[in-house]
Amino acid sequence: MNSRQRGIRGRSSPPLPFQKLLSDRKGSSYFDLIIKTLVVITLMATVMSFLSIFTTYLNLNHVCRRVVRVVELEGQVSDKAYDVFYRLKQQTGLSPEMTVEDVEYCEGQKIQLRDTFTVTMEYSHPFTIFTPSFAPPVQINIPMRVSITGMSEVFWKLPE
Repeated sequence: MNSRQRGIRGRSSPPLPFQKLLSDRKGSSYFDLIIKTLVVITLMATVMSFLSIFTTYLNLNHVCRRVVRVVELEGQVSDKAYDVFYRLKQQTGLSPEMTVEDVEYCEGQKIQLRDTFTVTMEYSHPFTIFTPSFAPPVQINIPMRVSITGMSEVFWKLPE
């Protein structure tokens, strides 16, 4: 017996009306494949654009760590710390604001051995949602803040 005439309901059941419709849809799987491919590409592009936010935060964290390490080794907020800060700003393309907080200076900008300090960097990352051809890009500014605490490794002999 022909397999088309068996159907769901038994051996000699007549073909269902939707079986005729399904057999006329030749080539529709190509459209399904194209739509699924476009959706996957769009999702991948969205994920890639969000990765820029995390990369920016990691760069900001790296700049702050390097500045903290220089201040720890120098025992003071010196020109060398600012040189490292400006050089890393150029390399990363970021322009954060740096502040040194929670510090107790002993003479000028010197930090005594085992005294702690905190370097804080703030940056506002512009995240572009989309760029229309007839208007400026639509952006969201994402505020980022990194605070790292360090400890001076230099003993300063103070005059009495």
